[in-house]
Amino acid sequence: MADSNSGQAVLVIGGTGFLGRRVVSALLADGYRVRCLVRNPDRAAGMLDDKVEIVQGDMLDIDTVTDAVRHARAVIVCVHTLSPQPGRQTDHDFIDVEAAGAGNILAACRANSVDRLLYVTSIGVAADARSSWTRGRARIEELLFTSGLDVTVLRPGMIVGHGGDGFGMVERGARRRTAVLMSSRHQRFRTVAVDDLAHQLVVLLDEPRSFGRHFDVGSDDVLTIDEMMDLAAEHLGRRPPKKIHLPRRVLARAAPLIERVAKMPPGAIGGFVGEGSDADMIGDAAPIRSLLDQQPRAFSEAMAQALQEGSASTAPAPVAS
Repeated sequence: MADSNSGQAVLVIGGTGFLGRRVVSALLADGYRVRCLVRNPDRAAGMLDDKVEIVQGDMLDIDTVTDAVRHARAVIVCVHTLSPQPGRQTDHDFIDVEAAGAGNILAACRANSVDRLLYVTSIGVAADARSSWTRGRARIEELLFTSGLDVTVLRPGMIVGHGGDGFGMVERGARRRTAVLMSSRHQRFRTVAVDDLAHQLVVLLDEPRSFGRHFDVGSDDVLTIDEMMDLAAEHLGRRPPKKIHLPRRVLARAAPLIERVAKMPPGAIGGFVGEGSDADMIGDAAPIRSLLDQQPRAFSEAMAQALQEGSASTAPAPVAS
């Protein structure tokens, strides 16, 4: 457990997101002081514990990033650059956005003599990957590992939890009679519970054996989206939904229009449905196991918790008598 009187906070960038909120909670539970860089402090105040120090800013603004990093003991980055990024340059695609943000974070760390950085990418990252999405993340990892900082990168597969984009497809489909999917019918994913991933980031925070390394993370369960959906439907006591997989070639053609309408960075949808995007996301989760204090939960357990949280969030509020 951290020394809560150390006076130095862990900065979480992406702290109001799906994974980031769990990371913040895990850090607080382990006794760390926590600071978050957020665009909208009023919105963040309603999402984060009141013990969290909030700094207004954006990873694309070097001045606010530098302020946020000042006097931090470490930085954890779990950003989602596929979402709208108000501060990006209009000609920047989603990887350009992430590279610009990563560059600002690295510069801020150097300026403030903060050496420890943990970053989340994804399984399948490789410079020669067919997918532009995983190929682009390799560019980010190279930037990180050549920075001179004590960097650790975690690469999850399918993150299982209520509120996640990927598992959201599974959860919504399992509750319907018919599910329309952008995913491949045959693509397989190693699964990881969102709370396990958050916990792993905290466990590795002060672990020197993780410095300068990347790790695939996840359980022993490797499943397709269809298999996950059928298991979720069974858990809910429902029949497996009929599944309609949209042709990826059609989605790839429509991607630029979807990105413009949704105000997403170019390539955010195209990278998800384009060439190589149906590659299996399995990796090798064995190397990280010796550094962890607990084994990852099975998909069935993570799924049950996610579905329970989803049911609770949609339950009608009690009527006052």
